[in-house]
Amino acid sequence: MKSQTEVQNLIRKNFKDLSKYEVKKIQDFKRNDFVCEANVKLADELGVNESFYRTDFDKNGFTDLLIIGDDFSCYGGMDESCSFRPIVLLNFGNEKYKIVNISQNFDDYYTPKIVSKNGQNLLEIYRTRIKDWENKITYKNPQKQILAYKFDDFIEYNSNNQNYIPIQKIEFSTSGCYGTCPVFDLEINQNQDAKFIAKQFNFNKELETWSDKNEGTFQTKIKDKDFNTLIKLLAYIDFPQLENNYSVNWTDDQTVELKIIYSSGKIKTISDYGASGSYGLKKVYKLLFDLRQNQNWKKIDEK
Repeated sequence: MKSQTEVQNLIRKNFKDLSKYEVKKIQDFKRNDFVCEANVKLADELGVNESFYRTDFDKNGFTDLLIIGDDFSCYGGMDESCSFRPIVLLNFGNEKYKIVNISQNFDDYYTPKIVSKNGQNLLEIYRTRIKDWENKITYKNPQKQILAYKFDDFIEYNSNNQNYIPIQKIEFSTSGCYGTCPVFDLEINQNQDAKFIAKQFNFNKELETWSDKNEGTFQTKIKDKDFNTLIKLLAYIDFPQLENNYSVNWTDDQTVELKIIYSSGKIKTISDYGASGSYGLKKVYKLLFDLRQNQNWKKIDEK
């Protein structure tokens, strides 16, 4: 890939949901939006002035791309696009590709930059910190996160790869939202026995009528590979050090509650409105949501 047009055509050809994706520099987002304008200034300061960059994030020997662009999934006033969506295109050879979304939230403006640390290619994510919205004043130093490609996604980089945190039990529950967010409770203990209480919207993606009756209670033993991935991910993100509460800045979303009993009775509880507390937590939530569909659940009688 040598040109912006070649990269854009590759994305549109291989990914139907990105058929309108426009590859362009951060400086080409000329919107009457304070956060957008601040992000352009930040990109200039960081020297991020290209529409795509080459590297190898997963160390498979093929060139991956960090791409800046607009997927036209959002429209504002005067039919102007309000979407900003940098992505990473992973290359597996033989024209096999994967798109990884690196935005933490859907209305996220930030500047991504490739860095190398300890022999690994990483992503630095910079976000402008707003000090005064009315007078359009920002803090001097932006927020910075460092992300590594681990567990098939980009999550916060941890230089300590020897983390081990003995986990005795995981409890996970979700609330409803303005829509059909899956509502369920999930429990997994250290011998991989699990209980899944499906309440609403777990088995049908179509709009359903709300009912007070649960969809069922199920049990299984979590598959070794899925259980080990979950435990290793929780250790890698160093979950005891995370905040206890997270919240997005919009309404009508879902709240998830994660409770982990570990190290002979210690308890970590995380409440996350919007389920976007961190990159690592978003990956944990995805794995837990996926367990509803990728395990051999057996329905049990409800007492």
